[in-house]
Amino acid sequence: MTATSARPPAAVDRRVRRRWVHVDGPERFQAHASSVLVVDGEILVAWFAGTHEGATDTRVRLARRAPGEAWSEPQVVLPADVPHWNPVLAHGPDGAVWLFAKRGPRISAWSTWVARSTDGGRTWSDATELVPGDAGGRGPVKNAPLLLPDGAWLAPGSTERWGDAPEWAPFVDRSTDAGRTWEKVPIPLDRSRLRGAGAIQPALWAGADGSLHVLLRSTEGHALRASSSDGGRTWSTAEPADLPNNNSGLTVVALPGGRAACVHNPVSGDWAPRCPLVVSVSDDDGRTWRYAATVEDGRTPVDDDPFLVPALPPQDVAAFAPADEGVATAGVGEYSYPAAVLHDDALLVTYTWQRRGVVEAHVPLDLLRAV
Repeated sequence: MTATSARPPAAVDRRVRRRWVHVDGPERFQAHASSVLVVDGEILVAWFAGTHEGATDTRVRLARRAPGEAWSEPQVVLPADVPHWNPVLAHGPDGAVWLFAKRGPRISAWSTWVARSTDGGRTWSDATELVPGDAGGRGPVKNAPLLLPDGAWLAPGSTERWGDAPEWAPFVDRSTDAGRTWEKVPIPLDRSRLRGAGAIQPALWAGADGSLHVLLRSTEGHALRASSSDGGRTWSTAEPADLPNNNSGLTVVALPGGRAACVHNPVSGDWAPRCPLVVSVSDDDGRTWRYAATVEDGRTPVDDDPFLVPALPPQDVAAFAPADEGVATAGVGEYSYPAAVLHDDALLVTYTWQRRGVVEAHVPLDLLRAV
């Protein structure tokens, strides 16, 4: 599939401001899968870090930054002697900040745990299992839940079965009691049209008319898209979207005026390279997309450390070795797994930088309106 956003993007626009959230801690742990939230004017970012994905020392870390100040030193949250994955920060219906994360040594059997904070993420309740007895992961898997005007809270999730015949399945978890209980609603896939395992990690947003949409990471070389016209109670069968996908995470944010912005790697293929990282925009609820701005080109140093130069891997080296126990990679040349929120007339993006750290980028909304 060819998409307008697949054309070679420009270098990082000088109006896109980037800084380190954290890089190269004393343990030189790998860092990945950030989530970002604005709380009372402060920015919170959570990610997981450890020796590698699935390692027993992998924990969720959280840092914060007030306006005009530097990032705090990251603190370990959700302590437990088990691998942690994919934290998701969200404003809960109860007014608290919620922090979801996966726990477990294997993706196929991980479970979702959640802690709450009533003081802006400074202290946290003890973590509890989101859905008792969960094995496979309920609730949000990468992107944040969406709170609807009627009080329903929708969490974009997915499960992954590995082995000789891998099968990936997306769903939306729906809660009508402020997150106490959840109903799992499948996003149908037409598996007769799939070449690979399927689709995971939905990115969920509301259209201007109140309809709901998801964009899905897939094994097919392009993203898949589905919609709901009944508040997430049912979903259409996922169809190909006009957006290349490299079987890596993406995120979508609804912009003022009905436009949607997707932060993604504009690369087609299954486990294909995770560089560059760009923003594309859509005016038709995610059916078609066009390139708007480059966040990371793999060559431009981050603004506040021009001496830490990006490095691209040799083209003949396989960058990823995926498995149920996690993806094995050195991270060289990888700029991936974006999270994004609206903040101060900009799209605030965080992303993985070569598995060595997390970067914060501010993309002015004017850049996204101009295309």
